[in-house]
Amino acid sequence: MARKVINRRVRYETEYGAQKKEGHAFFPYAMFHDVVVNLLIVLIIVLMAVVWHATAGPINASHPAGTNGWFGALYETKANPAVAQTEPRPEWYFLFLFELLRVFKQPWQLIFATIIIPTLLMVMLIAWPFLDTGRDRRLSRRPAGVALGLATPAVLIALTLAGASAPGAISGANISKNPAINALPGSQLIADAACATCHTFPTGGASGPGSSLANGSTKYGTDQKGLATWIGHLANQSGTGMPAFDQSFNQQQIDQIAQVIASLKTNSVQPLGGS
Repeated sequence: MARKVINRRVRYETEYGAQKKEGHAFFPYAMFHDVVVNLLIVLIIVLMAVVWHATAGPINASHPAGTNGWFGALYETKANPAVAQTEPRPEWYFLFLFELLRVFKQPWQLIFATIIIPTLLMVMLIAWPFLDTGRDRRLSRRPAGVALGLATPAVLIALTLAGASAPGAISGANISKNPAINALPGSQLIADAACATCHTFPTGGASGPGSSLANGSTKYGTDQKGLATWIGHLANQSGTGMPAFDQSFNQQQIDQIAQVIASLKTNSVQPLGGS
């Protein structure tokens, strides 16, 4: 066994010495080849996009949806004004960032999800070959590198799966499973204000950065006066990132929204202005 190890080591050192003497360095030779190949790929993609656009037919009376180009379908159908609400979703390779935005709920934390963490991952990816300079290739002798190499894709896969299964936007004014609450004027106002992009409601919505309203307000409960003040301006003045809705809604509309949130606390319709 020892002789096999020594012979393998001798062969490696012999081959390494020959390559070092007669071969080319990574910089600039191999890097130049990579740059040329990447440039060619980008040019091919640009050329395909130009050909696709040139061969795609216009939208007119004969072709109300347009005609497809040589390299794919024409995605230029007119917007449907009957769709009052859409559910924005990123492409699958951005779902991990989508989930990070759900993990960091407070507005001041969003810089971690959008800039700091992705930048640190990119810097680590570039710097790792310079940090891990060990000559031993056996996995058992490189626990730190193996652990980082396995943990990174595991975290990305977990975040991607969580982002893919995250609750989506609610449909119309159906913010509650109780039809009587959905019939209140405030439910439609909540849908119009897109509150589900920051808050969770019984039928869906986002898990942040706003607080969960799946069981009503934990801070005010059924106190509609306190809820109306918070919605109108107090939440904005407290630095939560929530807009001051008294700038876009009148007091009656704010009271109607407060009625709905108070009703979610008990899952029954509360009288307007009650406590």
